[in-house]
Amino acid sequence: MLTQKEIITKILKINGYETLNPVQELAKEQIGKNTLICTPTASGKTTVFEMFLLDCIVNKKKKVVYISPLKALTSEHYLETKTKFEKELNIKIGISTGDLDSSVKYLERYDVLFLTFEKFDSVVRHSPEWLKDVGLLTIDEIHEIGGNRGATIEIIITQIKESYKHINILGLSATIGNSKELADWLEAKLIKTNYRPVPLEIGIFYNNEIHFENQTIDLSKYAVKNLNLSSIIKDTLEKKKQLIVFCNSRKVTMSFAEKYSKIIKKYLSEDEEKKLRIVSREIGEALEQPTNQCLKLFNSTLNGSSFHHAGLVSKQRKIIEEAFKKGYLKVIFATPTLAAGINLPAYRVVINTIFRYTDRGMTPIGVNEFMQMGGRAGRPKYDSSGQAICVVNKEADISKVYQTYILSEPSDLESQLSKINLLRVHLLSMILINNIDSFEKLLDYISKTFYYFVFGDVIQIKENILEIIREFVDSEFLKETETGFEVTRLGVKICYLYIDPLSANNIITDLEIKKNRKEITDIELLFTIVNTTELKPYTSYKNEEEDELFTLFESVKNNINFDYEDLYLLSKLYESKMLSDWINEETEDKLIEKYNTTPGQLREIVSRTEWMCHCVCEIIKYTSNNLEVLKQYKNLRLRLSYGVRKELVTLVELRNIGRVRARRLFEKGIKSILDIKKDPNKFIEVVGKIGLEALKELKVEYDFVGAREDKGKDKDKSENNNSKIKIVKVQKKLFDF
Repeated sequence: MLTQKEIITKILKINGYETLNPVQELAKEQIGKNTLICTPTASGKTTVFEMFLLDCIVNKKKKVVYISPLKALTSEHYLETKTKFEKELNIKIGISTGDLDSSVKYLERYDVLFLTFEKFDSVVRHSPEWLKDVGLLTIDEIHEIGGNRGATIEIIITQIKESYKHINILGLSATIGNSKELADWLEAKLIKTNYRPVPLEIGIFYNNEIHFENQTIDLSKYAVKNLNLSSIIKDTLEKKKQLIVFCNSRKVTMSFAEKYSKIIKKYLSEDEEKKLRIVSREIGEALEQPTNQCLKLFNSTLNGSSFHHAGLVSKQRKIIEEAFKKGYLKVIFATPTLAAGINLPAYRVVINTIFRYTDRGMTPIGVNEFMQMGGRAGRPKYDSSGQAICVVNKEADISKVYQTYILSEPSDLESQLSKINLLRVHLLSMILINNIDSFEKLLDYISKTFYYFVFGDVIQIKENILEIIREFVDSEFLKETETGFEVTRLGVKICYLYIDPLSANNIITDLEIKKNRKEITDIELLFTIVNTTELKPYTSYKNEEEDELFTLFESVKNNINFDYEDLYLLSKLYESKMLSDWINEETEDKLIEKYNTTPGQLREIVSRTEWMCHCVCEIIKYTSNNLEVLKQYKNLRLRLSYGVRKELVTLVELRNIGRVRARRLFEKGIKSILDIKKDPNKFIEVVGKIGLEALKELKVEYDFVGAREDKGKDKDKSENNNSKIKIVKVQKKLFDF
């Protein structure tokens, strides 16, 4: 049993701190209790989590669960906590952010778990026994309760409060207007201060001047014609500091990274240039087939300037983040996704515009988002001060931005359960997990939510619930009983699959249309999957492509489930068409150009489609014995995973054999595992040494030296040397220097 003083002493020693900061001093008095921390970015909230963790693990002998909205943020905290505490406390620390319907039993082996919001929601739906052993739930970025994923967080908290009252809740956030209201709902002590260990100045940039509250800095000596940000970039680099520039679109991040790279390159040392050549090559080789975007990222990174957005694949984003942390990269041009918690050493943050593209056109960003981006500047361990600077294009906007963003308080959070589409996603699980069998009991449960806490007994939510229950009964996810209703076996399955019941109903209806069909086209198979809410937002098409899409619709309409009033019908067909091109081996570059997308965006769509294809397979197994259709969807899932036609499925499942190498093998006559076993020499000749892992996987004995000798029999010395080179040669990579 550790006393509070011993917990603090241990935490200070592990982190190399001398004393706690003011936020941590306040928090230490709440260890072991429900607590909501609302303090600026970089004010030491991670250390607060560590104090609570130590108490829970050592004193209470209970498990700890940490959840956050992003895989990257979850992973960052997992690695940091694992490094500090796993050996120190002799505990097991795990992370799980993957399949949402996978078994959760294996998670019981861990003492500390790091999960995304959705993964933990899926865990709660399964009600595993080990949840009774959890003593602390830490919710990072809890302000997301007012965002797109807010309903998920709200239901998680409601479920924990009602069914697992022994679990303490620690909420962490930087920006909440109605923090007292949220704390009261959580039954938590609110700790709210403006303390920040690294002082942050917020200024406005106009006409090569930065206007702070008490001073104006003239940067005109660094100005370059037609490059608005050149002076602020050069001033930052002259100070030997780093800079993050937040832009309102992916296109702008890429344009700026290229546009300003010549300026940034001049500030690189010889050693940094050498390191960046290695970093750039890693970025370029993140994809088996590099795209035009890869080339742009490769070139800008060589010059110390990178762009960062969701259109990059995860590996590329991680490489960029690491290079920035190490100081090789000087400037990152990023979309606001980078603002969500990841610790990067930026002395300055520049918000290039306060406007964002939305369905309603260009609209100003919210105060909370402004603060989130600005809060990235001046990070402990890296800087003694930081600056967040907003760019304006008109002098009159200086006072407007100052009043709207710098002097304003954070916005209030609003519950998302009032939105019927979000309520529907969670209502079935509420009923199942809590054994609710009547409308009255369901309303009683809803009365425990943040929505009800804020708004009280509102007629609208009652009407929404009644409408959703009727839908569930019609879809056979619920059946009516004398007392009210109960979840059917099909409803239980849909709940555990963690998909929107509306999506499940669309899939079931579509499968009925395809029943007993032996040959279903790729577009028809894919539309079943794309016609779900999980695939939103759908890929946009150009006006000139509308006629082609109508023609496609006419050819498939008798074999798919659709609604003539569906505003997204053509977009769904367009996305199905893109995915069809992917599984028929269209190159990524052509797909990106043709569908105006990015490698990261394409991978994300493919990943979600593959996941939903798994759900379709599970629904088929549960609702029918249609083995022929099941076989086609199982095959489709593999094709989606690798982006290949049917004949390459066997080959691409081998280690290190992607879609390009598999096609090369097929064209050389190696079409099956048997062909590889018959002639491993030819296999290696086609794919290079990278294929040795595949041979090992197949348990094919292969003497690399002997193979070269055999190849040289009956040839002269010169030919033998050439043969050796041919066998050991690996495909020349685009980014080799």
